[in-house]
Amino acid sequence: MKRFQDENKRSYNFTEAIAVKCPKCHKQASVTKKPDGKKGYGYTKILACRHCHFSQQGGMIKYKAVVDQYCCNNSEKVNYESQLLNEKPETVRLKCGSCNEIKAFKPKIVEVYMQFVTDENNYRECCFNTELWFQTAVKGNIFWAYNEAHIGYMERYIAADLRERNSQYNGGKTMVASLPGFIKDAKNREKLLKAIQQWKGSYR
Repeated sequence: MKRFQDENKRSYNFTEAIAVKCPKCHKQASVTKKPDGKKGYGYTKILACRHCHFSQQGGMIKYKAVVDQYCCNNSEKVNYESQLLNEKPETVRLKCGSCNEIKAFKPKIVEVYMQFVTDENNYRECCFNTELWFQTAVKGNIFWAYNEAHIGYMERYIAADLRERNSQYNGGKTMVASLPGFIKDAKNREKLLKAIQQWKGSYR
């Protein structure tokens, strides 16, 4: 009899390296976390593909500089909206229509979040909106995993005849406790394990 005991892992415990579909060549890429040395805390996500060498660091955020201010009188405003920018400008030099002078204005910065266009029916990584590499349909549901470690953990759970919870944990629902019903259903065990074997056969 195969036995599984919940190790109290959450989904985020498997997000250090997420296997995704490269938005450029559609082969397997990865999203990893890089500690943010400047702030001393937090991290930056990096999307990288070893096949086509595509790389994107951090969330895909662009900026718009917007000016809606009075210049030399209170009757006419200077209005301006920039194109999408890679960096936040401190000031924008614009010509006032009233006094005909070029002056520096402090703009309002608007963040614009950019994402890759992907199949909305598939599960996606949240930072870059890239499709997860490991996902397949099982009984009308999407069965997915972040990476090899995630697959291995779920495989042990699915294959187990006896599934035990850890009674010493009081921190809310663990990953396996939060799994959808079709994964917990023993009737789907064979199909789920077959999908896992196919995933494992594709490991690079």
